[in-house]
Amino acid sequence: MQKATSALSKLFVCGALKYGQPSNSILASSGNGYANFWCKATTTQKMPLVIATRYNIPFLLNKPGVGYYVTGEIYEVDNRMLNSLDTLEDCQDIYTREIQDMNIGVGEGTVPCWVYMLQKYPEKLLSLPYLSSYENSSTHPYIMRHRRTHKHPAQDDLSYEAQN
Repeated sequence: MQKATSALSKLFVCGALKYGQPSNSILASSGNGYANFWCKATTTQKMPLVIATRYNIPFLLNKPGVGYYVTGEIYEVDNRMLNSLDTLEDCQDIYTREIQDMNIGVGEGTVPCWVYMLQKYPEKLLSLPYLSSYENSSTHPYIMRHRRTHKHPAQDDLSYEAQN
């Protein structure tokens, strides 16, 4: 069993980082830092979770009150893992990482967790179907980062410009 290298934080994941999803191996790799599954959880507010870009990336949009209560998982992680994930999630360029309370069950209360969210996004994302839970599918297959073309970075699909 791997040992934590620093104080632990809680991290809520609701997309490709969840167990059984394409990017969970990042959390499972001790080379990225320490991560241990803690429990399942749900957002305390309705939030839009959408699949967008040509790479079918799940995005949790910071638009409280819109969409569904989103289910995901909470992991205990160290700072090294958070730094690895900040790099993966293009923190500050695409996502921001912020603290949100997550519901851990009826009668169990809430727990503050880090969560990656899109703060700035084109309004067109709000017209996509909202999900309450993400599962990779053949309908919208997630494209792993190493298989994406540098000619078309994901953030190009998140531009605010009108598409022709």
